[in-house]
Amino acid sequence: MRFACDAMLGKLARWLRLSGYDTAYQPEADDGELLRACREERRILLTRDVELAGRAKGAGVEVVLVESEHIEEQLVQLVRELGITLRASSGASLCPICNTPLVEAEQVERPEHLGDGEVYTCPGCGRVYWEGSHWRSIAERVRRVEQKVRGR
Repeated sequence: MRFACDAMLGKLARWLRLSGYDTAYQPEADDGELLRACREERRILLTRDVELAGRAKGAGVEVVLVESEHIEEQLVQLVRELGITLRASSGASLCPICNTPLVEAEQVERPEHLGDGEVYTCPGCGRVYWEGSHWRSIAERVRRVEQKVRGR
């Protein structure tokens, strides 16, 4: 599945990229450009805009009207409606900033201050990612979403 998020869903775009989903996010794009890109690139449009969702349906673009403003509820909705799988590991992630596949640091120069854990870098924007303490909070959010999906 490939997605495009409208300007209101930047945080959702980052979470989808962390789970390995190719997700376009260009907040400066107008609605026409967004719909055209979705059609040409066969992306599912994710939007909170009721009017845009209607225009997308009329244009033959697959669309999900995201109901909540809160990221966990947004993720729950996508897991339930589309069957996406969330990941709490950077191994198959895309860069949450530029959507480029991450590369293991062994394939590039590895920053010394990051120790022996797994380190990934983005060939697109040059950012470095590692599974530090912030990954605990990512894993915890994934766990909470999975529990909500199961109704617990």
